[in-house]
Amino acid sequence: MIDWLAASFDLISVLDVHGLVDDRKAVLDDLDGPVGSCVRPVAQALADHFFPGLFELGDPSRGRFYNWRVALRAGGEHVGLLEFGGLNTIRQDGTHTGRLELTGDGCRLFEASSGDDHAERWSSLASLLGICDARITRVDIAADDFLGQWPVQWAIDRYNEGGFDRRGQRPKARLIDDMGNRTGKTFYVGSRKSEQQLRVYEKGREQGDMASEWVRYEGEFHASNRRELPLDMLIDPAPYLVGAYPLLDFVGGIGQRLRIATEKLLANCTRAVMHFRRQYGPMINAMLHASGGDEATLSRLIVGTARAKLPPWCPRPEDTAQLLTAILFAPSGHIKSP
Repeated sequence: MIDWLAASFDLISVLDVHGLVDDRKAVLDDLDGPVGSCVRPVAQALADHFFPGLFELGDPSRGRFYNWRVALRAGGEHVGLLEFGGLNTIRQDGTHTGRLELTGDGCRLFEASSGDDHAERWSSLASLLGICDARITRVDIAADDFLGQWPVQWAIDRYNEGGFDRRGQRPKARLIDDMGNRTGKTFYVGSRKSEQQLRVYEKGREQGDMASEWVRYEGEFHASNRRELPLDMLIDPAPYLVGAYPLLDFVGGIGQRLRIATEKLLANCTRAVMHFRRQYGPMINAMLHASGGDEATLSRLIVGTARAKLPPWCPRPEDTAQLLTAILFAPSGHIKSP
């Protein structure tokens, strides 16, 4: 399961969809300034875009890195954040960013918000993130051992045997021991300041059931200057947990190591085509019928619909060759996740 998510995204591309950037400079100046008269509608647009009808909004407050933060709540409980505004939040290419965060409870509520399976729910969110050039900054992937077949002591023993060594180096580790009072032990492999850390803890006992054997293995992954976290981690998380910690092959799935360099543009194009077909495929079908099969008429319909701009994840005309590849090599009427 996904147990925590944080990502930055192209703020303007999302607001553009909701018609809030007719005067882009005025909106940005307001968000970057001390008044923030449009903070509430901006937060509502972001919530409607990523989590339609799911969470309530808290009162806007001043942030630290981002100028503004608005809490996401469910039943009065804090389950996430939306953050935006501020001159320090602009990427090197000039993109004004926003940030979303879901806590563990927020992720579980998102999981339960639809009748679809895990891959469908998170694939939909990954598509929405992909088309606004989102970058995952943190994701926690958890696997539960409800029967306690791989207890905390098993992880400690494997650590002492070198099972968690990376490139011949043994990561730092620490144990928070309950000293036999059955309130729950926690074993950490790695540091939170590094790109990844593994936590192994007695989840059932943490929840107050002293007789529980439930153990949770939870990997916390952070993006860095040398490594991006792919959106596919949301759709199929288990292979990335196993790829980072091969000893956890009992989780299931073939390990997928996080690559230092990825074909990000092509992945974004593929995901954009997938999202476009899901959202606008019926409209394209209607246009095909309206053209009567005449290519010249269809071309005029498409040109008449196009806008004089490119998507934020495809800022240069020469990059559209990747988009053409994503379209041409997709099965008709359907495209698989990259």
